[in-house]
Amino acid sequence: SIQSSKTLHRGIQLLQSRSQRQFGSESQGEKVLLESLSDQVFEFKLNKNAALNAIDLDMMEIINSQLLRWKKGEKVPKVAFISGTGGKAFCAGGDIVSLYNSHIGKEGFAPELKHLFFHKEYHMDYQLTKMAPLQVAIWNGFVMGGGVGVSCHAPIRIATDNTVYAMPETGIGLFPDVGGSYFLSRLRNNISLGMYLGLTGQRIKSRDLVNWGVATHFVPSDKLEPMREEMVKQVD
Repeated sequence: SIQSSKTLHRGIQLLQSRSQRQFGSESQGEKVLLESLSDQVFEFKLNKNAALNAIDLDMMEIINSQLLRWKKGEKVPKVAFISGTGGKAFCAGGDIVSLYNSHIGKEGFAPELKHLFFHKEYHMDYQLTKMAPLQVAIWNGFVMGGGVGVSCHAPIRIATDNTVYAMPETGIGLFPDVGGSYFLSRLRNNISLGMYLGLTGQRIKSRDLVNWGVATHFVPSDKLEPMREEMVKQVD
């Protein structure tokens, strides 16, 4: 309804005007590192290691703000990497701990968060599908749920020997969101594969991601940095 839309808009404005620290202990600038590797290559680095780089509202705002700057005329690179720091995870999902704390009214967690989290997350995922740079997702470590949503649309999705992939939402009574019904149903043009992953939350590891058609490439984790350096050289 119109009233609901107005309420949601006011909530977004309220959240944006508040200090970002109320959603967590790390400052906004640290949660996603924005790095220009060259004039033509950019990188988003998810950087919340203590929570396996789980996506929270601060991180969504950082990514969305960069996408908006490109839309408004800031020089647009040809390639945008998205990766996770820490070595254990690309992104283990959405920050459901913050959502729960918001739901129970825990001090330091804005009550609006539980209403706005998915709105902002899905908006970010959609905007990433529309951005001009070619996205390259480096799935080193855990990539689950919201971590899949922020990167599954990348035309280049790189798995490593450390990659553990899953859409585990059914385990908490949710459906496979972030576009799961779209991309899971198209794995190898065989809906049964995606249905199995969505219903069971089954984990896939390493090279099997390429075999199942989830990842497009496999690179050993100790070769990621040379690969990144070579790709930067090749993009002119």
